[in-house]
Amino acid sequence: MGKKRVAKRSKVKPFIKVINYNHLMPTRYGLELETLKSVVTLDSFKEPSQREEAKKAIKKLFEERYNSGKNKWFFSKLRF
Repeated sequence: MGKKRVAKRSKVKPFIKVINYNHLMPTRYGLELETLKSVVTLDSFKEPSQREEAKKAIKKLFEERYNSGKNKWFFSKLRF
């Protein structure tokens, strides 16, 4: 594949959502969420511009993680 196609396929489209941590099901996989918790706060949901900034920061973090090869299970398709 060419560089253009690789760059296009390695893009990540993030979204943010308010969830209750008690509703998450623990699995054998672990993901470091401390950096994400500092970027996304309840205040970032109040104004759309802050929400967009949080999405951009998350996109940057996830693309770095994807390109470095960390947490390959996180970026693989779910097979049901």
